[in-house]
Order: sequence, then structure tokens, then C-alpha cells
Amino acid sequence: MANYAYNAKEEGIALARVNSVDASYRDLCNVCSNIRGRRADAALMFLTSALEEKRPIRYPRHNKRRGHVRSLGGKKGGCPVKSIKIVLNVLQNAVANANAKGLGDCKIIHIAANKQDVFARMSAKGRRMRQDFENAFVEIVLRELKSEENLQKQKEIRAKREEARKALEAKAKEAEAKKLLEAKAAEEKKEAKPAEKEAGDAKKEIQVVKKEANAAEAKKEEAKEAKSAIKSEAKEAKPAIKSEAKKEGENGEEKPRAKMSDVLKQSKDSPAKKNSN
Repeated sequence: MANYAYNAKEEGIALARVNSVDASYRDLCNVCSNIRGRRADAALMFLTSALEEKRPIRYPRHNKRRGHVRSLGGKKGGCPVKSIKIVLNVLQNAVANANAKGLGDCKIIHIAANKQDVFARMSAKGRRMRQDFENAFVEIVLRELKSEENLQKQKEIRAKREEARKALEAKAKEAEAKKLLEAKAAEEKKEAKPAEKEAGDAKKEIQVVKKEANAAEAKKEEAKEAKSAIKSEAKEAKPAIKSEAKKEGENGEEKPRAKMSDVLKQSKDSPAKKNSN
């Protein structure tokens, strides 16, 4: 069978145990569950009143074919006197052991009851029918309340240490994540450098094209300015030419223009020139 004993070796505790009890381990389990975690004096009062059948025992499990009890709010329960008496005796022994060790007020920190041994019982005669005999054990551990407070403090200290450890782990994870992000950013920058170079070359080409276009526009403007200057000079020169032509007309007679008929006659009368070979 499995060993359900309380194996902790601590100071400020008292233990009591009974083995090979001829009682139902189901009833013992339910009685133990009703006083688990209580103070020793309160558990003694509860069991004495239950032994006198003034308070019922609630059956949270192993409650098949159990009746409902009004005082338990309609939940299943009963008064297993034999099991209550056994658990009460074990608890009294644990309190006596605590007093012998010089402990003060105690609390039940561990209580257990379960099946221990199974013996085969065969019928004496006739058809061989087997009816097993089962016995049980009960174990109770008490701890002084002062030492329990110290244990609670130790638990709080352990919880704080665990929180600090978790915080350190979280910080380490954050640092690793930052490093990974930085590495990814560096890789992206390395990959983006050729693209930046291409963009810079394209910008330079665009600037060169813009410069050429600006130079062409400047040349066009210079040509326009030159044309406008020539036009202005021609406009300024026209009145001077007209004045000179008037002066020449006044000084010398103008030659009459030759008519087209006279020109044709001259061309007919003049002999054709011979080719000189």
C-alpha cells in the first residue's frame, strides 16, 4: 500500500497516529475533512459535540445512500460515532504530545485517514465466497501557532524572492529582445545602403538633367534677348535710312523705272551670245 505518512522533519510540531483500526476508512476520511485546518481546541469541542450527536458530520465524499441533514443546509451528513471516537482519541494524543514538548496553542496542519491493509476472508464451508477485511489508519500533525506565523513570514519572503527572480528574468528577456531588434535594424540598414546609393545616383542624374535644362533655357533667353536687340536696332535705324533716302532724292534726279515692254524688246533685239569653246 502507499505510504501517506507526514514526512516533514520540523521543529514545533507534534504528531499522533493510530494503525490497523477496525473502522470504515470512508467515515474516517469525512470526519477528518470536517476538522482539517482548525485549531486543536476548536476541533476537540467539535468532535465532543459530534460524539454526543449534537452536531452532524458533513459528508463531502463517500456519501452514496446518505441522507440529507437540515442543520447542514440540506447537504448530506451523519453521525458515525465509532469513527468520531477514533479521531477524537488520536487528536487527544496529539495534544498531549504537544503539551509534553512544551508547545502552546496548536493548529491542525495535517490530518489524514485511509485504507491500510486488506485481509482475505473466505467462507468456512459450502461455496467459497470471499469477503475482504479492511482496516485503516489515522494521522494528525499539530504545529504551534507562533511557528506557523514564522512559516507564513518565510512564505512571504519566498514569494518576494520569486517575484524578484521573475522581474530579473523579465528584464533579461527584454534586453534580449532589444538586442534582437537592434540586430534586425542593423541588417535592414545594410540592406538599405545599396538602395540609398541608387537613390543618390538617381538624384545626381536628376540634378545634372536639371542643370542642362537650365543652361538650355538660359541660351534660349539669350537668343531672345539678341533678337529683341536686333529688332530694336532696326527700328531705330529705319528713320535714319528714310532721312538719307530723302536727302539723295533732293540732290539727284531719280531714274525713271523701265517698263516691261521695253525690257522685252531689248532682249529680242540683242543677238544671242555665242558659246566660246
